[in-house]
Amino acid sequence: MASATGDVFYGLNYGINKDDCPTLDKMKKDFEVIQKYTNRVRTFSLHVCNQADLALQATQELGMDLHLGMWLDRQDTFDLEIQALKDLLAKYDFSNVNSIIAGSEVLYREDADANTLTNWIKEVKQVVEPKGIEVTNAETYNKLSPEVINAVDFVSMNAFPFWEGNTIEQGINTLADHYETTKAMAGNKRVMISETGWPSGASAGEVHGPSIDIAQATIENENTYLGEVLCWSRKNNVDVLYFSAFEEPYKPGVEGHFGIMDHDGNLKNGINVYPSC
Repeated sequence: MASATGDVFYGLNYGINKDDCPTLDKMKKDFEVIQKYTNRVRTFSLHVCNQADLALQATQELGMDLHLGMWLDRQDTFDLEIQALKDLLAKYDFSNVNSIIAGSEVLYREDADANTLTNWIKEVKQVVEPKGIEVTNAETYNKLSPEVINAVDFVSMNAFPFWEGNTIEQGINTLADHYETTKAMAGNKRVMISETGWPSGASAGEVHGPSIDIAQATIENENTYLGEVLCWSRKNNVDVLYFSAFEEPYKPGVEGHFGIMDHDGNLKNGINVYPSC
């Protein structure tokens, strides 16, 4: 088991390149780096690249917590993910799994309707119920469905003020407003922010530029937003899975530049994860 871990973040999102699947050794090394700043990670799929099996092995060996994501978009994908879940439950004790995040922005992408998504969530809940594991769904704050809210154990919202075209000065207040709106919709269920972040820029020649309307993708703005989210979440006792742990250069434009660390595991130049709150 690793030595003392950092508690800068509640948790960090961890994505993979499905065209360059990580090995167990690579994922474990990535998680050891992440442990400098948090003892909790969130993944996005079970069967793709066998990532859930690797993540369970790595986190359990390192003594980390895990929000285990399922990628849901079509029925055939769901069938693969639910079978992977059953296989994993037979292999691991899931004692370090904080939740199953069944789907990420399914309604935002219009991959399925609320009724279909709700039925998928209910099936996931039936499968994990004997283990007592909570099930949630990550959705953009403006696409949350009452049906889905009723089906999950707690609500998880994604919000990116950058993508809404806000200035950095508007960023944290915009996030806070979306959180309060979601809390009102959630009723007596708790709300976790499953994704939020700000990009540092885009590589030269890429399709998407470094700005969306008046939202500027710069390292200064990424650092400002990061610090404000950390301070706000601590003050208000909000669990935030920050997006994201590492740069993802396989994604286009600014999408690949939300990481707090580069691909070598070093904090990006200009990023300070210890703000003065």
